[in-house]
Amino acid sequence: MVFGTLYTFPGDHPRSIGIKAVAKANNLDLRVVEEPRIPEHIEVSKLGKVPAFHGEDGLKLFECIAIAIYITSQNEKTTLLGKTKQDYINILKWMSFFNMEILIPIVEMYLPLVGIRPYNKDSVDTYDKMAQAAVDVVEEHLNNRSFLVGEDLTLADIFCAGIIAFGFQFFYGRSWRDANPNVSRWFESIVNQSIYSDVTRKVEFLEEPKLTNVAPEMAEKSEAASKATPDDVVAGAE
Repeated sequence: MVFGTLYTFPGDHPRSIGIKAVAKANNLDLRVVEEPRIPEHIEVSKLGKVPAFHGEDGLKLFECIAIAIYITSQNEKTTLLGKTKQDYINILKWMSFFNMEILIPIVEMYLPLVGIRPYNKDSVDTYDKMAQAAVDVVEEHLNNRSFLVGEDLTLADIFCAGIIAFGFQFFYGRSWRDANPNVSRWFESIVNQSIYSDVTRKVEFLEEPKLTNVAPEMAEKSEAASKATPDDVVAGAE
């Protein structure tokens, strides 16, 4: 029986990966509609934000963290929401941190580099530094830790790996990974867990960044730029 409908974009949308992963882990049948801003989607999310969820029982949810928590909580025996109240609140903390402090600056770097927004070198550099400052917090936190919260895999790891995957897709080449070993080790570990890999394409790690801080009209046309579509952009921006 279908549990509900998830409105998202085609492919591996950063804010939808974790939702799909925990739905599959909980054996919940999600109808995934990869055609956003159709009337049924707007009925759930008036601003047309992705992802959005409409349960068969009538529940309407927007905001990715709320959806992820709700889907995860359908399994009353789940360990993905932590063992204690402190675990739970720390899971929420890291999900919010990655969603706001890491994804948004990365998207603001991406948009001008593929010609979707006007290019300004200083602006891209500023967002790069903002994203890196947030990653530095995670890098320090993961020193001698395998997971974001506690000693076991939680929703924080699954959701946050999906978020930062956008950076690994376009910006984080080998030199970046060498400079950020804890985040890179953690990310590689999480994306190779079956709960994650079962709902996504295989992660291909970059040797060199696909995008660098060069105006699109000055750069050689990269694969990322030449294939950029509005869906690619909104995949991070929504």
